[in-house]
Amino acid sequence: MSERKGEHRTMQLELSQLHTDGGTQPRVAINDDTVTEYAEALREGVKFPPVVAFRDSAKYWLADGFHRYHAHRRAGLDKIEVDIREGTLREAILYSVGANTEHGLRRTNADKRKAVTTMLTNDLVAKEDDGTPWSDRAIARRCGVHHDYVGKVRGSLSPNDSEKRPQRRAYTTKHGTKAVMNTAKIGRFQRPPHSPKPANIPPGTPPSTPPPIIQHGRRMPKTALELPHDARWAARAVVNAMGREFARALATELTTYLDGPGAQLCTLCGDPNCVGDCERDESDQT
Repeated sequence: MSERKGEHRTMQLELSQLHTDGGTQPRVAINDDTVTEYAEALREGVKFPPVVAFRDSAKYWLADGFHRYHAHRRAGLDKIEVDIREGTLREAILYSVGANTEHGLRRTNADKRKAVTTMLTNDLVAKEDDGTPWSDRAIARRCGVHHDYVGKVRGSLSPNDSEKRPQRRAYTTKHGTKAVMNTAKIGRFQRPPHSPKPANIPPGTPPSTPPPIIQHGRRMPKTALELPHDARWAARAVVNAMGREFARALATELTTYLDGPGAQLCTLCGDPNCVGDCERDESDQT
């Protein structure tokens, strides 16, 4: 005999008819003490509310009442009272993530996290009926948690889980309309590496010349040049790249370095091992 209540009907089913392997278990684990307590109560004749199952074709997916289900088994009973609802496995899972928010054994934090994670990563329920991903607030309403908690769980998922997560998320605007946000790049912004501000480039420098390099410490502009292994053409390259005034100053420095007194010493720092890249000013010399 069955009792119809709208789209629901309550009837006795064999325990073996209920499927518990479809991902509808909303808890991390079954509490054995609770199962034992319920089983003892069943033996004493206590009547429990019916469990909830969704009928998908010929299968009945258990969505709420897992402790009662296991208690019936432990008590040696073959049948259980079931509130049967027409629906698919997807609808059973969506119902299960909100089970026990107001009745039954109180959920642990781990149970709440599992419910939210199911909504974020289970392909069957990760999107709304129209194909748009759930917003944090929509998941929070389904799972009976705060939307901030959903955001924390979403952000804590592993990279592999992140790749499975939807790239768009539905949300409700302040005007009450529905919109979709692209979340693919949220949390993935990388600040570009620091680029030093280029110094003034000497007049006449070709556009293709690399920008000056500014080192940490004293700021001294530097320009990288590709010089041919021929002195005559190398000289022309310096003039073209750096200008005549610079070329004359360079010639003077080269003459002093090669032929003048202390030719083997750097004219700036006096270090015989210096190869001309010190950054001391001539004004620093004593």
